Amino acid sequence: MKRHIYTFLILLVSVIWLFGTGCQPKKSSDSEEAGMIQSGDIIVSNSGADSVLLFDSTGVFKDVIFEISTVNGEAITGISENTLTGEILIAVDGTPDRVMAVKKSDLTSREFIRDATNFTGTIRGIAYLTSGDTLAVETSNLEKFDSMGYRVTTGSWPKALQTTGSGVDALTGGGFIHCSTGSDVIRTYDATGTQVATLASGIAATTDAADCKTAPDGDVVVAWSGTTDTVRKYSSSLAATTWSYSSLTILSTPSGIAVRANGNVLAMDSVLNHVVEIAFDGTNAVGTIMRGDAVDIDDMLGTPQFIWVVK
Repeated sequence: MKRHIYTFLILLVSVIWLFGTGCQPKKSSDSEEAGMIQSGDIIVSNSGADSVLLFDSTGVFKDVIFEISTVNGEAITGISENTLTGEILIAVDGTPDRVMAVKKSDLTSREFIRDATNFTGTIRGIAYLTSGDTLAVETSNLEKFDSMGYRVTTGSWPKALQTTGSGVDALTGGGFIHCSTGSDVIRTYDATGTQVATLASGIAATTDAADCKTAPDGDVVVAWSGTTDTVRKYSSSLAATTWSYSSLTILSTPSGIAVRANGNVLAMDSVLNHVVEIAFDGTNAVGTIMRGDAVDIDDMLGTPQFIWVVK
């Protein structure tokens, strides 16, 4: 009799266990997408650790999407986005110089650009153009690559447009903007690379254009580095200053900048190792430094170089 009771109890426990495990909630789509790169995410090239860090829009850490050895003298620099293939483009100034492509859906990577003979200078900013071409800053040259990653040599490319180039970005209506720490200007160009407009900072002892980005409204944002570090927004023609922001206590050494879909500007400080968010109208009412108990981006940066907001 006891044997039958024990058998019954064992069967009952087994049924309950099977029923319980069968009713466990499945992994949500949000959890499955946690490691993916999504619109609004923030990507930073973190040269202190030779890695590219992925954060969500609030600055919460998600993943390391690319990294290189910290002992071989290479450096990760510019970031852009190929909206056609769904890949994040990452420039590596190294041996060899190259541009990697990381797929947003699963973080797999491939080498997109390499030309060991011609692509050998100091690699900085990169930009994916509406034409499908990619531009890469190489010392004082701007190199152009087609949609397959092959170097373009027609139409007078590569072009020596500025000395010691820094940033480059696509213009919404075609063409691109380019800035430098040698020529110390921000310039707009048409799709052929012909100069349209040029502008120096006009700020005393603050001449280096560390980075430049196009805002959603077509205006241009520039990080000027020097004695009075300043982020400024200009009209698309560079003829008028829309707003100017400077606060040396929290933005002492601006490096890369990015623009959110709502027009807010994210400016990195490569010495203070944090990101400052500036409201679309130039005020700092959105919270100044991105930090807090639930924010990781202020705790993980080490000499950050470039920043990108995923489209």
